[in-house]
Amino acid sequence: MALALEHRPVRHASRTRHAGSPSHPLRDTFERIVSAWRRYRTERELEGLSFDQRKDIGFRSSDKTTR
Repeated sequence: MALALEHRPVRHASRTRHAGSPSHPLRDTFERIVSAWRRYRTERELEGLSFDQRKDIGFRSSDKTTR
């Protein structure tokens, strides 16, 4: 299984403006669902690549032999 990490800066200004809004928890939940779906799709796309393509972009070989 491949793990894709994505960094996005936190937007503090928009969160403080809507802090008292009743739709804030709903919006946060929706954003988390969308983010999880995007991570899932990215992982699926990476897992669909051939071994050589993954190796070319920096993934390590999964079969390590120990001596």
